[in-house]
Amino acid sequence: MVNRMRRSASTLLAPVLVTLGLVGPPALAKTYIDIDSPGFRGLPVAVVQVEPDPQSTPCKEPGLSEKITKVLLQDMDVSGYFQILPPEAFLVEAKDVKFAPEGVDFRAWSLIGAEALILHRTSCERDQVIFEAQLLDVLTGKVLTWKRYRSPVSAYRVVAHRFANEIELQLTGLAGTYDTRVAYVAKSPGAKDSGKELYVMDYDGNGAKRLSSLKSICLSPSWSPDGRRIAFTSFYKTNPSVYILDIAGGSELRRLCGTFYRLCSGASWSPDGKWVSFSASISGNSELFRVRLGDSGPPARLTDDWGIDVSPSWSPDGKQIAFVSDRAGRPDLYVLTPEDGTTRRLTFEGSYNADPDWSPRGDWIVFAGRVDGEFQIFRIRPDGTQRTQLTYAPGNGISPSFSPNGRLVAFSSNQAGPYEIYLIRADGSGRKRITLEGRDASDPSWGPLTSD
Repeated sequence: MVNRMRRSASTLLAPVLVTLGLVGPPALAKTYIDIDSPGFRGLPVAVVQVEPDPQSTPCKEPGLSEKITKVLLQDMDVSGYFQILPPEAFLVEAKDVKFAPEGVDFRAWSLIGAEALILHRTSCERDQVIFEAQLLDVLTGKVLTWKRYRSPVSAYRVVAHRFANEIELQLTGLAGTYDTRVAYVAKSPGAKDSGKELYVMDYDGNGAKRLSSLKSICLSPSWSPDGRRIAFTSFYKTNPSVYILDIAGGSELRRLCGTFYRLCSGASWSPDGKWVSFSASISGNSELFRVRLGDSGPPARLTDDWGIDVSPSWSPDGKQIAFVSDRAGRPDLYVLTPEDGTTRRLTFEGSYNADPDWSPRGDWIVFAGRVDGEFQIFRIRPDGTQRTQLTYAPGNGISPSFSPNGRLVAFSSNQAGPYEIYLIRADGSGRKRITLEGRDASDPSWGPLTSD
C-alpha cells in the first residue's frame, strides 16, 4: 500500500511550470472595488480577445485562446465582483483593438459603461502557450497591470487562473485564489463497497485526482499551511486514526496518533505548521489534543470535561481553536485558548451546530447548523455575534471550508441526491456545484495559496 501511495502522490501532483512576467508601469495603489461596502456593485468590465502579434507563432490547438477566455470569465463570475459587458454592446470591433498604449479608444469603452478593460492575446511556441494580458482603467486610461505567462499548453487553465488572481489583486487589494486546490473524499469509480478515498481537484472541480488507494473509509482531510501535506482520518487499520500524506515529496503514509490512542479523528493544522490538533477517545469520551510534529512524546491534552469535544479548527493567528462540544447538553461551537486552557461558548441558537472552519482573515467562522431537521451553512463572528444563515437549499449542507482569502466557501450537500461539492461566496450568494460524478463527494478542505 505504501508504495502505491508514494507513486500516486509524486506523479499526480507534479507542479505546473508557469513563468510570469511583468511589463509596463507598476499597478496603482487605488482600490477600485470595496467589497465590504454596503452599496457594493459589480464593476462593469469589458473583456476583449486581441489578435496575436503578427510576429508570433499561432497555436496548433484550435480555439485555445477561447478556452482561456472561458476559464477567465468563469473565475470572474465566481468572484461576484464584476459585471461582464456583452460583446454585442461593444462600439469597437475586436479585430481593431490593439494593446495599450498603441491604440485604445477609451472613450468608446466609457460610452458603454465600462470602467475597466481587459485585453488579452494568445500565441504558442513549440508545446508552450504564451498568454499576454492587460488590465486597464477606462476612466484614466492607465495600465493597471500587464502580465505575460508561459506554460505547457496542457496547463492553459492555470494561466487563466493566475491572471484572474491578478485582476482581483489590482481591483480589490487582495489576490484571488483561482489556482488553488480542494481536497475531498469520494467513492472510487466502479467501487462496490462503502469505502471512500482521498482526492484533490482544482478549485473549480477540474483536474480531479485520487491520492489514496487504501480501500477503506477516508474522512476530514486537512491541508498543511505549506500545501505539501494532507492530514486525514481513515479506518485503514480498522480503528479510525489520523494519517499524514506528503503529497509533494511522496513520503510514506504516516500514522499520527496510533501509538498513543486507539481512536483518533478530525485533524487540523496550526497556521505555522508546527502543530496538529485532533480528537481522541479517552475512556469512551472524546477530548482534544495537539501534537508538535517531530516530537516523540505523547500529544498534549487540551480539554478535560464530561462532554464530547471534536472538530478543532485553528484561528489564523494560532492563538485559539474553535471546536464542537456537547458539554452543555447539545452540540455547539466553543473557542479554546490552548495556552491557558480557557474555553468560551460561541453558539447558543439551533439544536445542533458542527463543522467549524475559521476564516483565514480571522473575521468569520463558518459552520453547519441544523434547521427544521436539515443542516445548512452558517457564519458567525469569533465573538459570537452576527450569526447568519448562508444556505437555504433542500437537503443537508455540511463541512464548510473557507478559501485562502476568505471570500469563498466550499461545502458538501445532498440536495440533488448523492453528496457533491458546492461553492458559495462568503455572503451566501453565487451557489455553484463543482463535482458532478455522483460518487458521494464530501468533506472539502480548501488548500492554501502556494508560490509554485
